[in-house]
Amino acid sequence: MELKEAKRQLDEQGYCILEHQLDPDEAGHLDAQARSFMEHQNEHIWSTNGYLSLEGALNPIPELAPLCTHPTILELVEMVLGDNFILANNVAMKWCKPGAKAGGLHSAWAARERSHTFVDYSIDLQVFWMLTDFTAENGATMVVPFSHHSRRSPSQERYPQEIPVVGKKGSVLAFYDTLWHRSGANTSNDQHRMAANMLYLPSYIYIHTGQWPPMKRELYNQFSTRLQELLSRSVEA
Repeated sequence: MELKEAKRQLDEQGYCILEHQLDPDEAGHLDAQARSFMEHQNEHIWSTNGYLSLEGALNPIPELAPLCTHPTILELVEMVLGDNFILANNVAMKWCKPGAKAGGLHSAWAARERSHTFVDYSIDLQVFWMLTDFTAENGATMVVPFSHHSRRSPSQERYPQEIPVVGKKGSVLAFYDTLWHRSGANTSNDQHRMAANMLYLPSYIYIHTGQWPPMKRELYNQFSTRLQELLSRSVEA
């Protein structure tokens, strides 16, 4: 998909898929690294009903760094946010195990309704690197297309328009954080789903200190200049 078409779909439907952005073997390698680390780690992991989220994943898995500055993805982010944006969350790994329950439907509007941290007209872009296939059975991200136009949070738990976003390993799902979305249920017996999640924000958005685990200064100093710029507000003092 050309980036102009991807941007058009983002604006219209709230999400898009860019296929073949990462070699499947490399995706599998990163998936295995993440699972190995998460199986033996408790700190910075949020877990419920078979769904695990590891915050600050660049620290233990610095091999994720090239995904953060992938030229095609950054070009899309710039088309959406302009040329002045940051990478807010130091990458999060999203692991949906067999038997995991579906998450709750949500969107970034909730944060804006509760707090002045986000201004109403800001746009945040979520990027999910598919390190495994995303299928309807293994817990693919669920979205309600066009819901970002509502400018509000979902008012009920389910909507008939909700669909799973399916894709092959190595593809990228990008969506506006105002789109109503959730993790899907993993109804399989032997398939897991893993994603590397980046949150790109306009640089004028204020980030509370400690909202995500900070980037270790020693690793930060080894990254490319571009990645250092993106993480400049997420690094240890």
